[in-house]
Amino acid sequence: MYVIVDIETTGGNKNTGRITEIAAIKHDGSKIVDTYETLINPGRPIPSFIQKLTGISDEMVKDAPTFAEIAGELDKFT
Repeated sequence: MYVIVDIETTGGNKNTGRITEIAAIKHDGSKIVDTYETLINPGRPIPSFIQKLTGISDEMVKDAPTFAEIAGELDKFT
């Protein structure tokens, strides 16, 4: 059993970039067993370039949970 995780961020800078979306699939080697996906409120504006690239806007994440709020849930999934 393994989990593949994909994230979208506000940009590639390790000091200022924040996560805006997390998606994960749990796979048993033959098929997908479970999926997890949530938008994340990054706590800062998403640059327009990133909004165009990912399709994720400030409006979409304004009421989304923070990473801290979903960290335990994600940990449990993985």
